[in-house]
Amino acid sequence: MISWMQKHRKYLVVTIWISTIAFVGAGFVGWGTYQYGSKSNSVALVGDIPITMTQFQNAYSNIYEQYNRTLGGTLDEATAKQLGLKQQALQSLIYQALIKNFAAEHGVTVSDAEVQQAILSIPAFQKEGSFDKNTYLSMLRNMRMKPKVFEASLKDELLIKKTLRLLDMGTAPLETNAFGSALFISDKIRYRVFNAEDVKVKADEAALKSYWKKHKTEYMTPTRYKLSLLWVEPSSQTPDETEIEEYYKSNRTDFTDSEGKILPLEEARERVVAALRLKASKKAAQLAYIDLKKERKAPQESVTLDAGDPRFSAETWKDIEEAAAHTTLKPKVENGKYVIIRVDDVVLPRPKTFEEAYADVKRDYISKKRRELLLKLAESYSENLQDGTVSDFLTRDSVDKLKPLSNDEAAAFLQKLFSTKKAHGAILLDNKAVSYEILEQKLLNKKKLEENIEFVKENTGKMKENLLQSSLIKRLQQQYPVEIYLKESE
Repeated sequence: MISWMQKHRKYLVVTIWISTIAFVGAGFVGWGTYQYGSKSNSVALVGDIPITMTQFQNAYSNIYEQYNRTLGGTLDEATAKQLGLKQQALQSLIYQALIKNFAAEHGVTVSDAEVQQAILSIPAFQKEGSFDKNTYLSMLRNMRMKPKVFEASLKDELLIKKTLRLLDMGTAPLETNAFGSALFISDKIRYRVFNAEDVKVKADEAALKSYWKKHKTEYMTPTRYKLSLLWVEPSSQTPDETEIEEYYKSNRTDFTDSEGKILPLEEARERVVAALRLKASKKAAQLAYIDLKKERKAPQESVTLDAGDPRFSAETWKDIEEAAAHTTLKPKVENGKYVIIRVDDVVLPRPKTFEEAYADVKRDYISKKRRELLLKLAESYSENLQDGTVSDFLTRDSVDKLKPLSNDEAAAFLQKLFSTKKAHGAILLDNKAVSYEILEQKLLNKKKLEENIEFVKENTGKMKENLLQSSLIKRLQQQYPVEIYLKESE
C-alpha cells in the first residue's frame, strides 16, 4: 500500500483538496519542528495571499488523517515523512491560494450568509436533524479550532468551489461517445494462465547473500526507545449523579457507538464515570510528572520498545518519536490511566545482519524470482497460443469471464490489457502471469453505453473538469509568484 501511494502521490495531491468540512472528527497531528524565513507569521506567500502556519497545521492534520484511514490507522510520522505529507499539505494550500488570487481578480466572493448556510447543513453539527450550537462548539473544541478560524477556513473553501464552478462547461454528446468508446471497447482474446506452481525457484545461500548485500538498507532494525514509566491510577471516588449528568451534557460527543452515534446517558454511564475518575487524577499526574522530571521519584518500570509498539497509542508514539533523549513527557492517558514517560535513550536503526534478516530475505528473493520466471514463461508462450482458451468479447468489467482468474485478478488483468498497445504479450499479476493474444476488437459497445450513460456522462465531466483545473493551475502558477518561507529543521 505504501509503495502504491508513493507511486501515485502526484495524483493524490490533485484529489486531496484541503476540505474544511473534512476536519470535523479528524484528530490533531503533530508536525515536527520548523524554522520560519523572512515572514514570521506565514509559511508562504502566493501572489497577494499569505498562507499562515495555522492553515498549514490544519492542512497537514487533515491529510495525515486521510492517509491514516487509508492505511487502517497504522500511519506514523516516519511513514508520513516518507510519503511527503507535509509537502503535499503545503502544495495543496498553494493551489488554493492561486485560485483565491484568481477569484479576487475576477470579483468572486462568498457572503457570511453562504458560510452560515453551509455550517447549518453539516450533519456533524446537527442534533435530531437540526443544527445544534452546543454540538458545533463541542466539535470545534475537540478539533482544537476556534469558531472564527473554522468559519474563515470554510469561507475559503466555499470561495474555491464557487470559482471552480465557473469552469463547469458540461459535456457534449461527442465527448460522451468518445469517452464511452474508450471505456466500453471490447476484445476477444486467446489466453493462458500460469501459476506459481508452474515455475521452480532455487534459493541457495549464495544467492540469498548476494540479494541481501544489494538490498541491505531494506532490512533495518526498528528504532527502539528505552523508556522509564510512572503510572498514576484513576481516582477511586465515585462521582455523584449531578457530576455525571453535567459532564455527559458537556462532553456527550465523546460517548459514541461503533457507528458514531451519540449514546444516551444510561448506556454511556460507565464510560462517563471512568472519564470523571480519570479527570480527578489529573492533578496527581501533573505532580508525578514534576517528581519524575526532577528525579524526586523513581519510575515504576523501565522498558525498551520498538517504535509503534501497541502498548501505547499512535498519538503517544508521535510525542515519543519527536522527543530528544532524557526528555520527560507530560502525562498521557493510556489504558484508562495516566502515564508519565521519560525517554532515556533512542537506539537508531541499523542494517540487520544476514542471519537476522534471513527469513525476510528468503521470502522476498523467492517472491521476486518467481515473478521474474512467471513473466518469462508467459512471454515465451505468447507467440504461440494455439492451445489457449478463447474468451467471449470482454469489456473492462468482464471480471467473471476469465476463469481460472479470481474477480480481483481478472480486474487487474483487464485494466492492464486495455492499457496496452500490444496485440499479444504477457501480463504479470501478483502470483500469476497471463499470456494473451487479441483476436478481435469492437470499438463501441452501444448497448453498454446506453446502460451506463449516466455513469459515462458523470465521469466524462469529471475528467474534463480535472483537465481544465490542471490547465488553470499551470496558468496561475505563471501569473502569480510563489514564495515559500518554511524550512523543516534537521
